[in-house]
Amino acid sequence: MEELWEFFAGEEARRYRRTFSRVGLALLVMLVLPIGVQLLMQYMLWLSAPALLENTLVLYLISAGGTYVVGFPAAMLVLWTIPSEDGALERRHLSAGTWAGLWLLALGWLYIANMLTLALMDWLATLRGEAIPNPIDAMGDLPVAFNLIYSCLMAPVCEELCFRGMLLRRLRPWGDGFALCASALLFALVHGNLYQMLYAFAVGVVLGGIRLRTGSLKGCILLHAGVNVISAGLLPLADLLGETGNLLLGMLVLASMLWALYWTFFRSRAELADFAARTRWGDGEVWGHFLVNPGMTLFVLALIWIMWLTMR
Repeated sequence: MEELWEFFAGEEARRYRRTFSRVGLALLVMLVLPIGVQLLMQYMLWLSAPALLENTLVLYLISAGGTYVVGFPAAMLVLWTIPSEDGALERRHLSAGTWAGLWLLALGWLYIANMLTLALMDWLATLRGEAIPNPIDAMGDLPVAFNLIYSCLMAPVCEELCFRGMLLRRLRPWGDGFALCASALLFALVHGNLYQMLYAFAVGVVLGGIRLRTGSLKGCILLHAGVNVISAGLLPLADLLGETGNLLLGMLVLASMLWALYWTFFRSRAELADFAARTRWGDGEVWGHFLVNPGMTLFVLALIWIMWLTMR
């Protein structure tokens, strides 16, 4: 009983909660505040120009503004109140060829995880008796210019500054392995739908590892944009080129998946094993406090509510 009391009410527990609960509150703000902004903007349009509410592009502009102009800055302000106790990451300068290989690595693991996701969603749809809507599908009908700005500029800058910048640094005192996994997990969860969570986690691990290895946040932003440009830019271009374009894009995706498997399990296996052996991944107490605290509980409840609404 005394150990249980120390876990929930001891001095170390209070230290954990000051950080981890505030992280949860930051993510709660990131989820909920944009919804409030979107509802307010839609209400104003309903009063002044209701016809615009039938325009998908207008709705996505409102969503993008609420998320990246309001939600992410507000969340980062909350994270800013958490002291950053880690030392500066060592900067390593990589060749252009190495960065290209890391881009293929991130791209490959994204598509491997996406294949697993599609199989899982088909299984869930069978159990449910109807398909689960994919909120990303609607973006295929939007102008390419908007998708490029949204996916290759706004999302990479805001998400990398938040997750591989501020959040990763504030979790490092409990170990680089813990910071890597925890930040990737939260990055996956804030996407708010089952279709994106698994591949967002995979990409989050890759980009987090690159951030720890190179110290380059700018490199993570560019890689994130490079991964997103496939669906936002190259896919529409491949459709314009017809069968040849789709064949070339398919070959790129297949090559990236093979490279990701080769790089992970053969080329860099020894280096990854060395990192795993010498870093701290967080013990049961750390993970327990990370997952069980007021801020994280509110975030998870809000996330479940949002996911339930999107699956209806």
